[in-house]
Amino acid sequence: MSRVPPIDERELHARALQKDPLILVDLLKAVAKQIEGFVRHDLKCDEETAYDAVIDVLYAYVEAPSQYDPNKGRLVTYLTKAAKHRVRDLLKSGDSRTRREGNYASSVELWQTPSKDILENFVEASRAVERLKKRLSERDLAVLRLILSGESSTEVLARALGLDPSSPEEMRREVKRHRDRLMKVLERLGKEDSDDPA
Repeated sequence: MSRVPPIDERELHARALQKDPLILVDLLKAVAKQIEGFVRHDLKCDEETAYDAVIDVLYAYVEAPSQYDPNKGRLVTYLTKAAKHRVRDLLKSGDSRTRREGNYASSVELWQTPSKDILENFVEASRAVERLKKRLSERDLAVLRLILSGESSTEVLARALGLDPSSPEEMRREVKRHRDRLMKVLERLGKEDSDDPA
């Protein structure tokens, strides 16, 4: 049986601080299973609850990595503690939700989107994506995905655009120009949809 090489937590943390776009993927590979195992063993919770907590904690860590202090302990320990707190919160809110739903289920029918609407929304979104693929390059699509997922870092967007980081002012101008252009493409697509009598 081969040994798994030790995780370089300091390198992972340094990359998180630098907002490396691949850090979340690498954290998932490096520590997610280990943390999930600790949480399930210590709190005796189900696999789904533990997994949800680990994902929430990793996202939160990547958003604000500076809250972790490497001098106070290992990254895995920090993330495991946070995941355990998250599981406790999820279990408490689950108990509350079960009680709440039990109280109201007999008198209120829970609203659900009709499957016809879900299918129509899916088809509409698929058509929009196909139209965007015809209008935009792979690079533009990658940048648009970042923007729509909430990414606002000029450096991350510049890296996705393949811009030269040697001139920060020029880089900012170019990122803004590309962002504005992509937003106009989306705006035009929306106008075409609203003008389409379909």
